[in-house]
Amino acid sequence: MTGLKKLVVGVVAAATLSLPYFVGENVKDIKDGDTFTIGNGQLIRLYGLDAPEPLNCYGSEATRRLSELILGKKIVLREPIVDHFRRVVALVYVDGKLVNEIMIREGFGHYDRAGQSESQALREANQFARANKLGIYGAECYQPDPPDPKCVIKGNYDRDKYAWVYLRPDCPYYNKTIIEKFKGERYFCSESEAQAAGFTKAKFCK
Repeated sequence: MTGLKKLVVGVVAAATLSLPYFVGENVKDIKDGDTFTIGNGQLIRLYGLDAPEPLNCYGSEATRRLSELILGKKIVLREPIVDHFRRVVALVYVDGKLVNEIMIREGFGHYDRAGQSESQALREANQFARANKLGIYGAECYQPDPPDPKCVIKGNYDRDKYAWVYLRPDCPYYNKTIIEKFKGERYFCSESEAQAAGFTKAKFCK
């Protein structure tokens, strides 16, 4: 059985037996701000955290910070599960510190309403980062108002319909929509520019 299969099978067994942790190998490679690979090739994702993609706002910073925290170090996985991509998703510890919480508290990713036994800690870390406008919640990435008065069309991800949409200033909910550039959202100067980027007009706009 390969090392990757052993880890996945081991994690499934651990979940079945309610074991609290799994000691992993050294971290071999960092994929982005919430995903990395250990020595046997197994892909690991930080539970309860969604970091920006490398090309999105603050994405390269998040990748670099995760590298500083864990690259080349031995990690401990707590409460691991296997997702539908066959990734191991877990609370990740290095030197006794919860990496998931550090990344969120410092503004390198946002809490995604998960985290099992550490949900409260991750939620509070997210509140801290937001209140202090750290990282992804800074003015560069978190934009309620357009930085350029000539480019006011909001390109937003509709999480209910899983679709990229745009809103003109006369659209309902425009003022309540915040552009989160770390998620790939952005402002456009015209409807044609938004459409060329793959955004469609929101259904509730006239």
